[in-house]
Amino acid sequence: MPQPLLPDVWFDIQDGALGILPPPTDGVSAKIGVASAGPVNQIVAVTNLKQVQDTFGSGPLAEALATHLALSGAPVYAIRTNASVAGTVSSVTKTGSGTGSLAVSGAPLDAYQVQVELTRSGTNLAANTAAFRYTLDGGDNWSPEIALPVSGTYALPGTGLTLTFSDGGSGTSFAQGDQYSFTTTAPSYTLSDLNTSLDVLLGDPREWGWVHVVGEATPTIAAGVATKMQQAETNYRFAFALLEAADDTDANLLTAWNSFADKRVAVAGGYAELASPLTGRVQKRSVAWPASGRLAAIPVHEHLGRIISGPVQGVVSLYRDEAKTPGLDEKFFTTMRTVIGRDGHYFTRGRIKAPAGSDFQYLENRRVMDRACRIARNAALRYLNDNVRVDGSGNIYEPDARAIEAFVEGQLLAGLVSPGHASAVQVSLKRDSNVLSTRSTTLTVRVRPLGYLEYIQVDIGFANPALEAAAA
Repeated sequence: MPQPLLPDVWFDIQDGALGILPPPTDGVSAKIGVASAGPVNQIVAVTNLKQVQDTFGSGPLAEALATHLALSGAPVYAIRTNASVAGTVSSVTKTGSGTGSLAVSGAPLDAYQVQVELTRSGTNLAANTAAFRYTLDGGDNWSPEIALPVSGTYALPGTGLTLTFSDGGSGTSFAQGDQYSFTTTAPSYTLSDLNTSLDVLLGDPREWGWVHVVGEATPTIAAGVATKMQQAETNYRFAFALLEAADDTDANLLTAWNSFADKRVAVAGGYAELASPLTGRVQKRSVAWPASGRLAAIPVHEHLGRIISGPVQGVVSLYRDEAKTPGLDEKFFTTMRTVIGRDGHYFTRGRIKAPAGSDFQYLENRRVMDRACRIARNAALRYLNDNVRVDGSGNIYEPDARAIEAFVEGQLLAGLVSPGHASAVQVSLKRDSNVLSTRSTTLTVRVRPLGYLEYIQVDIGFANPALEAAAA
């Protein structure tokens, strides 16, 4: 309060002495992807499945958000990016004796594994006796039986696709048991689309720990994302990006990604069958989806592959198992595996696609250091533009230096060591800074991380007490 006009006792109430930390944001993440609805390049804070469906409809972004919420329950920021790259539809493969045919039109909203099966026969469309059913996930879930329209046209709900049945030239056009199958790819984005969305995300003051870019990424896209994440670090936003490698062979992935390395970009390699919380379908998705959900559910220091945390929920099966075909993990891809003696599916490690020798090859190291940076910066800001005393040599006065060290270290102890994210911290303020001339000093922070038991050798054998007694 200002000094009173008349002689009196007044107060200058200080704030910040208790060292109360701001709420952590390293468990909060963002997702950028393609959806069938919702505002483009606007941040939407998502907290529940109904909001996902009401806002984003269907498509990869909506499904990834639903998976994230189901695995973690943690809120997530979502940005629907522009879909400049249309989805594709494969050719239709037919089996069966019917002479009719099936054509597919429209633009798919997601990646589907479609099968159409005739459940009742019909000489032709006009006979109005044929019926069919369909699946969008390769046969895991089927629709009810549907009468084949006389028009021959049927729109697959919520997919953007339309089926058109045509009569054959002779015989029975539609025979019970006939099957038609095709696949689609989801619509996608260009690097320009993604950069626009990332600029929106990075320009927003809200904080988050990582951004999951939904959809296959190339090394070129990864390089663009790496540039944005470096810009984010320069602007004091300490976060990383999680990308999805293409659904390809290990050999092709290793070749394609051989020259890419960055300390703030993680790349998930391999795909899994995931049960959709929105539709119940079981669809092929990148292991980045469950990785993002698991990261939001665990502390920043936890190894992504920690066995005692249990298998990852919602993963039905793996298309690629690191335990059976190792090779991507050692090249710093985040992968999934099975473990002999344990049911379910686990992550091998949480990997960052960092250069060899980097401290940040592991997600847990990246997350702990990012948290340390946030805490240290917030603590140091308390002294920004503040005055300090100097001694006879022009250096910072020792009691003032100790006070700064104690406060910053106390914040780091409370935010890192006490919750179990790190083993120890040490803070040191440079004593011989000529603050009268430079108005600056250097604060050195060192974080001692936790150790992780990735390899355990067991020495085991039989023991014979009688022989042991005799030997003694």
